[in-house]
Amino acid sequence: MRVVRLVLGLGLLASVGVGAVALATGLAVVENYSRDLPDHRALATYVPKTGSEILAADGSLLSKRTDQRRTFVAIGAIPPLVKQAFISAEDRSYFTHQGVDLLAVARAAVGHASGASSSGGSTITQQVAKNLLVGNERSVVRKVREALLAMRMDKDLGKERVLEIYLNEIYLGLGAYGVAEAAQTYFGKSLDALSLGEAALLAGMPKAPSSYNPVRNPSRALERRNYVLRRMAEDGAIDVATTSAAIGQPIRLAERKHKENASDSQEGWFQDLAWKQALAGLPSDLQSRQDIVVRTTLRPDLQTAADTALKAGIRRTDQILGWRGPLARVRLPVNWSDPELDPPAGSSDFSLGVVESVGAEAVVALGPTERVRLGADGVRWTGRRLQDVVRAGDVILLDLLGGRPQLAQMPEVEGALVALDPRSGDVLALVGGFSRERSQFDRATQARRQAGSSFKPILYSGALEIGFDATSPILDAPIVIEQGPGMIDWRPADPQGRSRGGLVTVRRALEQSRNIPSARLSWTLGLQDVQDVARRLGISGSMTNAAALGAIEVTPLQMAMAYGAFANGGSLVQPRYVNEIRSREGQLILREPVQAAPAIDPLAASQMASILKGVVERGTARTAFSGFGRNFAGKTGTTNSARDVWFVGFAADVVVAVWIGRDDNKVLFQGAGGGRVAAPIVRDFLDHSGASFTLKEPPVAQGLVPVLVDPTTGLPARSGQTELVRTDSPLLSAIPIESGRPATPRGARTLPALPVDPVTPPEFVPEED
Repeated sequence: MRVVRLVLGLGLLASVGVGAVALATGLAVVENYSRDLPDHRALATYVPKTGSEILAADGSLLSKRTDQRRTFVAIGAIPPLVKQAFISAEDRSYFTHQGVDLLAVARAAVGHASGASSSGGSTITQQVAKNLLVGNERSVVRKVREALLAMRMDKDLGKERVLEIYLNEIYLGLGAYGVAEAAQTYFGKSLDALSLGEAALLAGMPKAPSSYNPVRNPSRALERRNYVLRRMAEDGAIDVATTSAAIGQPIRLAERKHKENASDSQEGWFQDLAWKQALAGLPSDLQSRQDIVVRTTLRPDLQTAADTALKAGIRRTDQILGWRGPLARVRLPVNWSDPELDPPAGSSDFSLGVVESVGAEAVVALGPTERVRLGADGVRWTGRRLQDVVRAGDVILLDLLGGRPQLAQMPEVEGALVALDPRSGDVLALVGGFSRERSQFDRATQARRQAGSSFKPILYSGALEIGFDATSPILDAPIVIEQGPGMIDWRPADPQGRSRGGLVTVRRALEQSRNIPSARLSWTLGLQDVQDVARRLGISGSMTNAAALGAIEVTPLQMAMAYGAFANGGSLVQPRYVNEIRSREGQLILREPVQAAPAIDPLAASQMASILKGVVERGTARTAFSGFGRNFAGKTGTTNSARDVWFVGFAADVVVAVWIGRDDNKVLFQGAGGGRVAAPIVRDFLDHSGASFTLKEPPVAQGLVPVLVDPTTGLPARSGQTELVRTDSPLLSAIPIESGRPATPRGARTLPALPVDPVTPPEFVPEED
């Protein structure tokens, strides 16, 4: 018995000794790995990065720029169903363990040792520690540090705070971080609108976001979702009937609206420019920040008006080119899963349908159950009978925004619109094409197209700077200009034989957009001087004789900037997309300055503003602005064969430039012109802009005085048209005429009558050249 007691005693002492050694070793390990652990207490106030924000001028959110697209949601705003789905999927004992689940670790270890499949042993708390504090190095050291931090986090931060961080940090595929962003990305819903199955699908993704992505792997995503639903039932979160009903539901995803670090919205062109300007203004050490707030100059109401007006104008122009036929033809009855029924890119304004039958009206199916009727009035723009336009099986687009369905087609015509404030350079609206989803090419700032007659005011500004004014006469008669050895003489002409000889005033030459007087004026000034004026107004490029008539490539933004000088008294103001940049906490980082420099003589700018008002009132833009009733000035432009058409207009507080053409540089249609195509778009934009603009006349520069002149001859008159002339103009000392006959008081100075175009009545308004 003594031997037995001795053995037992020695065994007990040995066990205690081994345990003590093990305990001492464990404590030493803990002490060793605890020395340089990251400070987990910082997570108490940690806010996940939600990216830099781009705001409109009114403070509304345009988009986020970030490597991690995320919408932060506080734990109290996350529905219990969503929280439970993730806990069942990832860490079902979350609310009972102390940061580390020892049983789960043991199961994982046994499974790994035996080679059997097993679930991971990391808790939600450990995952947060790994992702935010210790990294994902595959080593025992990292796992020990992770476990130690998890236990400290569980004690110091609490379950709710750790879960909040996890649900906002976790990556769930397609560039979406956090449950709120994922809900929008996959289902187009807020968290509180998610169904049970949708919550379970998201909860199943953290383990392998790519493998369980319902867009790329719908069958695996369905299998994983159903696994999570069964786990929730095992945990008592849902009953068997609810589980079965949810498992029986198919996965229904929303149309994908997001792309990482990009935007397909119509504001996307502006956003890219604003972001580029914001980064250019920041110091190099701040350019990589993901938490800045950029307040831009964009006015959402004006952007909507610009987009609406431009799209309508593009469609009107494209319809003149004719109906190009259906998108496709399919067999009836319709198989709605047929790829032929995928809507074309950029067609979100239209509804896709299939013609089922054609009689007095066409019956068009928009889906398995919805039908509309397309009548003869809906295809009137094609110039053909309904029965000749569509037939059964045709896949077509319809515009359903009006009272009756209208046949539509994706336009081959493109365009751009820029609206800016000439005083500050603030870009208020910018549309770079019909649809950014279809083409991200920015025609407002990148498309260099010939300016046509919209360049003429720049040419004439050079003449006004050296003493010409609106009354100055120019010979409107054919001219031949030698261009140098080996080059063909240039013989400019007006379309439709509008040149009739005689003299024409500067005002009339611009209002009626005459080519020959413009060519003569360019020859008088010299190409070097014309080029100098153009460059001062922000337009570069090689200058030729034909440039006087607009054979020079420009962008809509450049034209808006140039015309801005006529509106603001002669300064070239650089475009400003950004107002200010602040930190997420509201600290001002940068306020973008207004950058303006004198470009042309203020007197010339005021005189040009006055002359171009006549283009709108009685010149080539008169029809488009009929009944407008507010002050506005501008100039139309059309290139050879009507490949490009323009209108650039302005008042004291806004400049609007519109270009319409085709990306392939083909002709638009016979008779297309700036007055017919582009000017109505600007008018439409202004009509939809409400009271956004005062549209006051630009202020008159000091050194100019008004004088009444005969609108035909440009000579002083007792009644007629008011012109702005310099204080040293000989017109101020001339005797006014009446009915073409000068008064004859003795000793008075008179000016000789000028020969004028004998066939041009005062009300003559030509077609745009």
